[in-house]
Amino acid sequence: MKTIDLIVPCYNEEAGLEYFVSETNKVIDSLPDYSFRYILVNDGSRDKTYLVMKKLAKEFNNIKYISFSRNFGKEAAMYAGLQHSTADYVVVMDADLQHPPCVFPQMIEALEKEGYDCCATKRDDREGESKFRGIFSKLFFKISNKLTDVKNPYGAMDYRMMTRQMVDAILELSEVQRFSKGIFSWVGFNTKWISFKTVERQHGTTTWKFSGLFKYAIDGITCFSVAPLRFTAVMGAVIFLISLIYIIITLIQTLFFGITTPGYVTTLCAVLFLGGITEMSIGILGEYIGRIYMESKDRPIYITKHSNFEEENNEEKENMQ
Repeated sequence: MKTIDLIVPCYNEEAGLEYFVSETNKVIDSLPDYSFRYILVNDGSRDKTYLVMKKLAKEFNNIKYISFSRNFGKEAAMYAGLQHSTADYVVVMDADLQHPPCVFPQMIEALEKEGYDCCATKRDDREGESKFRGIFSKLFFKISNKLTDVKNPYGAMDYRMMTRQMVDAILELSEVQRFSKGIFSWVGFNTKWISFKTVERQHGTTTWKFSGLFKYAIDGITCFSVAPLRFTAVMGAVIFLISLIYIIITLIQTLFFGITTPGYVTTLCAVLFLGGITEMSIGILGEYIGRIYMESKDRPIYITKHSNFEEENNEEKENMQ
């Protein structure tokens, strides 16, 4: 019997976690040829998510949980789940049921019958989302696909099922500042993309704000491309050439036609323009230096506070003794 681990990052999911397990179990029960296990990861929730996890783990013997010492972010939660997974197939999904478990059979078919290593999801509609956010999302995918080596279709999501081989390859990339969409693409392997329509959250509200999404987009580009650095270098060369031409023209005018009245407005615009370019260049450079600084610290991606994986290991040790 093939085994499947469901990795579910959770942040303030107290209201909907039990409902998520209940609805997912309905799909699991319809697939008796597969053994499913939940790996719930509490990403430093401020509500009672951890207590709900403990309660569910007592009710169902196929539920494992990991609880962080603080909020390390969804990327760290996914990595923790992948580290603890041992199944033949691994699914990464959210706990809000916007990643519908009803597509499990379609994912399994893609891996077993069609020979894919991964079955990933994308949403073509942005229902329930502001137009501005939708435009920003589209722009991000276009820029990211042009500037980086990793390619993702518009609307690509983290929700996917992967083979053990692909998961092991992902775990070899242990950088602290992670962008999983890019990592999933970078490791390669054959991926089938399937579309579905998102539904509204049944419980709670989304914790993603535009500022967080903007930072996430910056991470996605800088993690997999040095194009911004090359852009500043090219821009600097272009400005230098324009300045050189302007200097030559000014010298010719001065030598042959005399000194004209200085243009204060022109000078001011040039200074502000060059100052802005300089600040932007320093900012881009600082973004990459900051990443080098954070990676050089070699800090752990996450810290576990509670886990029934540890309890299981302790029981095994006691039995061996």
